[in-house]
Amino acid sequence: MSEHFFITGGTGLVGTYLLPRILRSFPGSTIVLLVRGEDDDDARRRTEGIIADVVRQDGVQDAGRRIRGVRGDVMMERLGLSARELDRIVNEATFIIHGAATIRFDHPIEEAREINCGGTRTMLALAERCAGRGTLKRFVYIGTSSVSGRRPGIVTEDELEMGQSFFNTYEQSKSEAERLVRDAFRRLPAVVFRPSIVIGDSQTGRTTSFNVIYIPLRLVQRGLLTFVPGTPGTKLDLVPIDWVDDVIVHCMAKDGSNGTVCHVTAGPERAARLGDVVLSACAYFDTHTPLKQPRTMEFVSQEEFQRRRGLSRGREEALLSQLDTLLPYVGIDRLFDSRNTDALVRGSGITFPPFSTYAERIFAYCVRTNWGKSAA
Repeated sequence: MSEHFFITGGTGLVGTYLLPRILRSFPGSTIVLLVRGEDDDDARRRTEGIIADVVRQDGVQDAGRRIRGVRGDVMMERLGLSARELDRIVNEATFIIHGAATIRFDHPIEEAREINCGGTRTMLALAERCAGRGTLKRFVYIGTSSVSGRRPGIVTEDELEMGQSFFNTYEQSKSEAERLVRDAFRRLPAVVFRPSIVIGDSQTGRTTSFNVIYIPLRLVQRGLLTFVPGTPGTKLDLVPIDWVDDVIVHCMAKDGSNGTVCHVTAGPERAARLGDVVLSACAYFDTHTPLKQPRTMEFVSQEEFQRRRGLSRGREEALLSQLDTLLPYVGIDRLFDSRNTDALVRGSGITFPPFSTYAERIFAYCVRTNWGKSAA
Protein backbone atom coordinates (compact mmCIF):
# COMPACT_ATOMS: atom_id res chain seq x y z
CA MET A 1 0.00 0.00 0.00
CA SER A 2 1.31 3.47 -0.85
CA GLU A 3 2.01 5.76 2.08
CA HIS A 4 0.55 9.24 2.31
CA PHE A 5 2.31 11.91 4.34
CA PHE A 6 0.91 15.11 5.76
CA ILE A 7 3.74 17.44 6.83
CA THR A 8 3.99 20.77 8.63
CA GLY A 9 7.28 22.63 8.71
CA GLY A 10 8.19 21.34 5.25
CA THR A 11 9.87 24.62 4.34
CA GLY A 12 12.36 24.49 7.22
CA LEU A 13 15.82 22.91 7.13
CA VAL A 14 14.74 19.55 8.56
CA GLY A 15 11.56 19.52 6.46
CA THR A 16 13.20 20.27 3.13
CA TYR A 17 15.68 17.44 3.60
CA LEU A 18 12.93 15.04 4.64
CA LEU A 19 11.01 15.40 1.38
CA PRO A 20 13.42 13.68 -1.07
CA ARG A 21 14.23 11.00 1.49
CA ILE A 22 10.57 10.17 1.97
CA LEU A 23 9.95 10.04 -1.78
CA ARG A 24 12.89 7.67 -2.26
CA SER A 25 12.30 5.50 0.80
CA PHE A 26 8.57 5.04 0.18
CA PRO A 27 8.02 4.29 -3.53
CA GLY A 28 4.63 5.48 -4.72
CA SER A 29 4.16 7.70 -1.69
CA THR A 30 2.58 11.14 -1.83
CA ILE A 31 3.14 14.19 0.34
CA VAL A 32 0.76 16.99 1.28
CA LEU A 33 2.55 20.05 2.66
CA LEU A 34 0.85 22.61 4.86
CA VAL A 35 2.21 25.85 3.40
CA ARG A 36 1.75 29.32 4.78
CA GLY A 37 1.00 32.06 2.28
CA GLU A 38 -0.61 35.45 1.94
CA ASP A 39 -3.05 33.92 -0.53
CA ASP A 40 -3.46 30.78 -2.63
CA ASP A 41 -1.15 32.08 -5.35
CA ASP A 42 1.59 32.79 -2.82
CA ALA A 43 1.24 29.32 -1.31
CA ARG A 44 1.31 27.78 -4.79
CA ARG A 45 4.51 29.63 -5.67
CA ARG A 46 6.15 28.48 -2.46
CA THR A 47 5.14 24.89 -3.15
CA GLU A 48 6.46 25.10 -6.69
CA GLY A 49 9.77 26.40 -5.34
CA ILE A 50 10.02 23.48 -2.91
CA ILE A 51 9.28 20.98 -5.67
CA ALA A 52 11.82 22.60 -7.99
CA ASP A 53 14.51 22.25 -5.32
CA VAL A 54 13.69 18.58 -4.78
CA VAL A 55 13.97 17.97 -8.53
CA ARG A 56 17.06 20.10 -9.14
CA GLN A 57 19.11 19.44 -6.04
CA ASP A 58 17.97 15.96 -5.12
CA GLY A 59 17.13 14.47 -8.51
CA VAL A 60 13.63 13.24 -7.65
CA GLN A 61 12.12 13.77 -11.08
CA ASP A 62 8.54 12.88 -10.21
CA ALA A 63 8.36 15.21 -7.20
CA GLY A 64 5.88 17.48 -8.98
CA ARG A 65 3.42 14.62 -9.28
CA ARG A 66 3.85 13.38 -5.73
CA ILE A 67 4.04 16.60 -3.68
CA ARG A 68 1.00 18.82 -3.20
CA GLY A 69 0.76 22.00 -1.17
CA VAL A 70 -2.28 23.30 0.69
CA ARG A 71 -2.42 26.79 2.15
CA GLY A 72 -2.90 26.78 5.89
CA ASP A 73 -1.43 27.45 9.31
CA VAL A 74 -1.20 25.30 12.44
CA MET A 75 -2.40 28.32 14.42
CA MET A 76 -5.75 28.48 12.63
CA GLU A 77 -8.95 26.58 13.28
CA ARG A 78 -8.96 23.39 11.18
CA LEU A 79 -5.43 24.44 10.13
CA GLY A 80 -7.06 27.06 7.92
CA LEU A 81 -8.31 24.30 5.59
CA SER A 82 -11.77 23.74 4.22
CA ALA A 83 -13.75 20.92 5.76
CA ARG A 84 -13.47 19.03 2.46
CA GLU A 85 -9.68 19.38 2.32
CA LEU A 86 -9.30 18.37 5.95
CA ASP A 87 -11.51 15.31 5.43
CA ARG A 88 -9.36 14.31 2.46
CA ILE A 89 -6.22 14.47 4.61
CA VAL A 90 -7.88 12.48 7.40
CA ASN A 91 -8.99 9.82 4.91
CA GLU A 92 -5.59 9.49 3.24
CA ALA A 93 -2.80 10.23 5.73
CA THR A 94 -0.81 7.29 7.01
CA PHE A 95 2.04 9.40 8.41
CA ILE A 96 1.73 12.84 10.00
CA ILE A 97 4.97 14.77 10.57
CA HIS A 98 4.68 17.89 12.70
CA GLY A 99 7.74 20.08 12.35
CA ALA A 100 6.24 23.57 12.27
CA ALA A 101 7.40 25.73 15.19
CA THR A 102 8.79 29.10 16.04
CA ILE A 103 12.52 28.86 16.67
CA ARG A 104 12.88 32.41 17.94
CA PHE A 105 14.40 32.65 21.39
CA ASP A 106 12.90 36.04 22.25
CA HIS A 107 9.15 35.44 22.05
CA PRO A 108 7.20 36.16 25.24
CA ILE A 109 6.35 32.78 26.76
CA GLU A 110 2.63 33.03 26.00
CA GLU A 111 3.35 33.77 22.35
CA ALA A 112 5.82 30.88 22.14
CA ARG A 113 3.26 28.57 23.77
CA GLU A 114 0.54 29.70 21.40
CA ILE A 115 2.63 28.65 18.42
CA ASN A 116 4.53 25.61 19.66
CA CYS A 117 1.98 24.14 22.06
CA GLY A 118 -1.16 25.34 20.29
CA GLY A 119 0.03 24.03 16.94
CA THR A 120 0.93 20.69 18.49
CA ARG A 121 -2.54 20.35 20.06
CA THR A 122 -4.13 20.99 16.68
CA MET A 123 -1.96 18.39 14.98
CA LEU A 124 -2.60 15.81 17.71
CA ALA A 125 -6.34 16.32 17.25
CA LEU A 126 -5.91 15.66 13.54
CA ALA A 127 -3.85 12.55 14.29
CA GLU A 128 -6.57 11.23 16.58
CA ARG A 129 -9.11 11.58 13.77
CA CYS A 130 -6.79 9.59 11.48
CA ALA A 131 -6.20 6.99 14.18
CA GLY A 132 -9.95 6.68 14.66
CA ARG A 133 -10.24 5.64 11.01
CA GLY A 134 -7.47 3.11 11.48
CA THR A 135 -5.25 4.66 8.80
CA LEU A 136 -2.53 6.30 10.91
CA LYS A 137 0.77 4.44 11.15
CA ARG A 138 2.82 7.14 12.85
CA PHE A 139 2.57 10.62 14.28
CA VAL A 140 6.06 12.10 14.11
CA TYR A 141 6.92 15.09 16.28
CA ILE A 142 10.12 17.02 15.55
CA GLY A 143 11.26 18.30 18.92
CA THR A 144 14.65 19.42 20.18
CA SER A 145 17.30 18.20 22.58
CA SER A 146 17.17 21.69 24.08
CA VAL A 147 14.15 20.69 26.16
CA SER A 148 16.82 19.74 28.72
CA GLY A 149 17.27 23.48 29.35
CA ARG A 150 19.98 24.38 31.83
CA ARG A 151 20.36 20.86 33.22
CA PRO A 152 23.97 19.63 33.04
CA GLY A 153 25.32 16.11 32.67
CA ILE A 154 24.12 13.22 30.55
CA VAL A 155 20.56 13.71 29.35
CA THR A 156 18.61 10.55 28.55
CA GLU A 157 15.76 10.17 26.11
CA ASP A 158 13.14 9.20 28.67
CA GLU A 159 13.65 12.35 30.76
CA LEU A 160 11.64 15.53 30.26
CA GLU A 161 10.56 17.47 33.33
CA MET A 162 13.51 17.23 35.70
CA GLY A 163 13.06 20.53 37.53
CA GLN A 164 15.28 22.30 35.02
CA SER A 165 15.07 25.97 34.16
CA PHE A 166 15.41 27.17 30.59
CA PHE A 167 17.65 29.56 28.70
CA ASN A 168 14.76 30.93 26.64
CA THR A 169 11.06 30.59 25.84
CA TYR A 170 11.80 28.42 22.79
CA GLU A 171 13.18 25.66 25.02
CA GLN A 172 10.37 25.99 27.54
CA SER A 173 7.55 25.94 24.99
CA LYS A 174 9.09 22.99 23.13
CA SER A 175 9.33 21.09 26.41
CA GLU A 176 5.67 21.76 27.11
CA ALA A 177 4.73 20.74 23.56
CA GLU A 178 6.67 17.49 23.87
CA ARG A 179 4.72 16.73 27.06
CA LEU A 180 1.51 16.95 25.02
CA VAL A 181 2.85 14.38 22.56
CA ARG A 182 4.15 12.06 25.26
CA ASP A 183 0.76 12.18 26.99
CA ALA A 184 -0.74 11.00 23.68
CA PHE A 185 1.54 7.91 23.48
CA ARG A 186 -1.19 5.76 25.02
CA ARG A 187 -3.66 6.87 22.34
CA LEU A 188 -1.53 7.31 19.24
CA PRO A 189 1.31 5.52 17.42
CA ALA A 190 3.66 8.45 18.00
CA VAL A 191 7.40 9.09 18.14
CA VAL A 192 9.40 12.14 19.22
CA PHE A 193 12.72 13.08 17.62
CA ARG A 194 15.07 15.46 19.40
CA PRO A 195 17.82 16.80 17.11
CA SER A 196 20.60 18.85 18.67
CA ILE A 197 22.53 21.61 16.82
CA VAL A 198 21.69 20.93 13.18
CA ILE A 199 24.27 22.15 10.66
CA GLY A 200 24.81 21.72 6.92
CA ASP A 201 24.96 18.68 4.69
CA SER A 202 28.04 16.53 5.37
CA GLN A 203 28.39 15.82 1.63
CA THR A 204 27.85 19.30 0.19
CA GLY A 205 27.89 21.73 3.11
CA ARG A 206 24.49 23.00 2.00
CA THR A 207 22.14 24.57 4.53
CA THR A 208 19.15 26.90 4.48
CA SER A 209 19.68 28.14 8.03
CA PHE A 210 22.66 30.22 9.14
CA ASN A 211 21.84 30.39 12.85
CA VAL A 212 23.48 29.25 16.12
CA ILE A 213 26.98 27.97 15.25
CA TYR A 214 27.01 29.89 11.97
CA ILE A 215 26.77 33.25 13.74
CA PRO A 216 30.18 33.06 15.46
CA LEU A 217 31.66 31.40 12.37
CA ARG A 218 30.64 34.40 10.31
CA LEU A 219 32.23 36.75 12.84
CA VAL A 220 35.41 34.65 12.70
CA GLN A 221 35.46 34.88 8.90
CA ARG A 222 35.15 38.66 9.08
CA GLY A 223 37.89 38.88 11.72
CA LEU A 224 35.48 40.33 14.28
CA LEU A 225 35.60 37.52 16.85
CA THR A 226 38.85 36.84 18.67
CA PHE A 227 37.62 35.21 21.88
CA VAL A 228 34.87 32.72 22.77
CA PRO A 229 33.50 31.40 26.06
CA GLY A 230 34.59 27.85 26.82
CA THR A 231 37.70 25.72 26.56
CA PRO A 232 39.15 24.00 23.47
CA GLY A 233 37.72 20.78 24.90
CA THR A 234 34.16 22.10 25.34
CA LYS A 235 31.92 19.70 23.44
CA LEU A 236 29.37 20.84 20.86
CA ASP A 237 26.69 18.37 19.83
CA LEU A 238 26.73 19.15 16.10
CA VAL A 239 24.73 16.97 13.71
CA PRO A 240 24.69 17.31 9.89
CA ILE A 241 21.24 17.67 8.35
CA ASP A 242 21.60 14.75 5.91
CA TRP A 243 22.39 12.36 8.77
CA VAL A 244 19.56 13.79 10.90
CA ASP A 245 16.93 13.19 8.24
CA ASP A 246 18.32 9.79 7.25
CA VAL A 247 17.87 8.75 10.87
CA ILE A 248 14.36 10.20 11.15
CA VAL A 249 13.07 8.58 7.96
CA HIS A 250 14.58 5.21 8.88
CA CYS A 251 13.34 5.21 12.47
CA MET A 252 9.83 6.53 11.87
CA ALA A 253 9.13 3.61 9.53
CA LYS A 254 9.83 1.06 12.27
CA ASP A 255 7.01 -0.09 14.51
CA GLY A 256 9.52 -0.24 17.34
CA SER A 257 9.59 3.56 17.37
CA ASN A 258 6.04 3.84 18.71
CA GLY A 259 5.94 5.48 22.12
CA THR A 260 9.61 6.42 22.11
CA VAL A 261 11.69 9.57 22.32
CA CYS A 262 14.77 9.48 20.10
CA HIS A 263 17.78 11.75 20.49
CA VAL A 264 19.18 12.56 17.06
CA THR A 265 22.45 13.70 18.55
CA ALA A 266 26.19 13.17 18.38
CA GLY A 267 26.41 12.08 21.99
CA PRO A 268 29.41 12.02 24.33
CA GLU A 269 31.74 10.07 22.06
CA ARG A 270 31.05 11.85 18.78
CA ALA A 271 30.49 15.48 19.80
CA ALA A 272 32.81 18.03 18.20
CA ARG A 273 35.24 20.01 20.32
CA LEU A 274 34.91 23.79 20.37
CA GLY A 275 38.63 24.19 19.73
CA ASP A 276 38.50 21.97 16.65
CA VAL A 277 35.53 23.89 15.26
CA VAL A 278 36.79 27.45 15.66
CA LEU A 279 40.47 26.75 14.97
CA SER A 280 39.69 24.78 11.81
CA ALA A 281 37.44 27.67 10.76
CA CYS A 282 40.27 30.16 11.37
CA ALA A 283 42.63 28.05 9.30
CA TYR A 284 40.14 27.65 6.44
CA PHE A 285 39.23 31.33 6.31
CA ASP A 286 42.90 32.36 6.56
CA THR A 287 43.54 30.31 3.42
CA HIS A 288 40.45 31.20 1.39
CA THR A 289 39.45 34.67 2.63
CA PRO A 290 42.65 36.01 4.19
CA LEU A 291 42.83 39.21 6.21
CA LYS A 292 45.86 41.45 6.67
CA GLN A 293 46.72 39.52 9.83
CA PRO A 294 46.02 35.82 10.54
CA ARG A 295 42.99 35.23 12.72
CA THR A 296 43.54 34.42 16.39
CA MET A 297 41.23 32.85 18.96
CA GLU A 298 41.29 33.03 22.75
CA PHE A 299 39.22 30.72 24.93
CA VAL A 300 37.91 32.44 28.04
CA SER A 301 35.71 31.50 30.97
CA GLN A 302 32.03 32.39 31.04
CA GLU A 303 32.80 34.93 33.76
CA GLU A 304 35.54 36.56 31.70
CA PHE A 305 33.32 36.61 28.62
CA GLN A 306 30.55 38.35 30.55
CA ARG A 307 33.08 40.79 32.06
CA ARG A 308 34.36 41.77 28.63
CA ARG A 309 30.84 41.99 27.32
CA GLY A 310 29.92 44.33 30.17
CA LEU A 311 32.78 46.62 29.18
CA SER A 312 31.87 46.62 25.49
CA ARG A 313 30.06 49.52 23.87
CA GLY A 314 28.49 50.32 20.55
CA ARG A 315 29.49 48.09 17.65
CA GLU A 316 31.51 45.71 19.83
CA GLU A 317 28.55 45.20 22.15
CA ALA A 318 26.28 44.53 19.17
CA LEU A 319 28.73 41.95 17.82
CA LEU A 320 29.00 40.12 21.14
CA SER A 321 25.20 40.08 21.50
CA GLN A 322 25.07 37.98 18.33
CA LEU A 323 26.62 35.13 20.32
CA ASP A 324 23.57 34.85 22.59
CA THR A 325 22.14 31.96 20.58
CA LEU A 326 25.39 30.00 21.03
CA LEU A 327 25.90 30.60 24.76
CA PRO A 328 23.39 27.93 25.92
CA TYR A 329 25.42 25.32 24.05
CA VAL A 330 28.85 26.24 25.42
CA GLY A 331 27.82 27.48 28.84
CA ILE A 332 26.84 24.14 30.28
CA ASP A 333 28.44 20.70 30.31
CA ARG A 334 25.59 18.73 28.75
CA LEU A 335 25.59 15.70 26.46
CA PHE A 336 22.89 13.39 25.17
CA ASP A 337 22.46 9.65 25.47
CA SER A 338 20.85 8.11 22.36
CA ARG A 339 20.25 4.45 23.15
CA ASN A 340 16.71 4.41 21.67
CA THR A 341 17.95 5.86 18.39
CA ASP A 342 21.03 3.65 18.32
CA ALA A 343 18.87 0.55 18.72
CA LEU A 344 16.55 1.58 15.88
CA VAL A 345 19.41 2.50 13.53
CA ARG A 346 21.54 -0.57 14.25
CA GLY A 347 22.12 -2.58 11.08
CA SER A 348 20.73 0.13 8.78
CA GLY A 349 24.08 1.21 7.37
CA ILE A 350 23.49 4.79 8.54
CA THR A 351 26.74 6.01 10.04
CA PHE A 352 27.52 9.24 11.86
CA PRO A 353 30.13 11.42 10.10
CA PRO A 354 32.61 13.14 12.45
CA PHE A 355 32.71 16.92 12.08
CA SER A 356 36.36 16.84 11.04
CA THR A 357 35.48 14.84 7.91
CA TYR A 358 33.22 17.54 6.45
CA ALA A 359 34.15 20.78 8.22
CA GLU A 360 35.72 22.31 5.12
CA ARG A 361 32.53 21.66 3.12
CA ILE A 362 30.57 23.61 5.72
CA PHE A 363 32.99 26.54 5.61
CA ALA A 364 33.21 26.45 1.80
CA TYR A 365 29.43 26.63 1.41
CA CYS A 366 29.34 29.67 3.70
CA VAL A 367 31.95 31.46 1.63
CA ARG A 368 30.53 30.39 -1.74
CA THR A 369 27.03 31.60 -0.91
CA ASN A 370 28.15 34.61 1.13
CA TRP A 371 26.32 33.16 4.13
CA GLY A 372 23.16 32.38 2.21
CA LYS A 373 22.92 35.68 0.29
CA SER A 374 23.98 34.25 -3.07
CA ALA A 375 23.11 31.12 -5.06
CA ALA A 376 25.32 28.11 -4.43
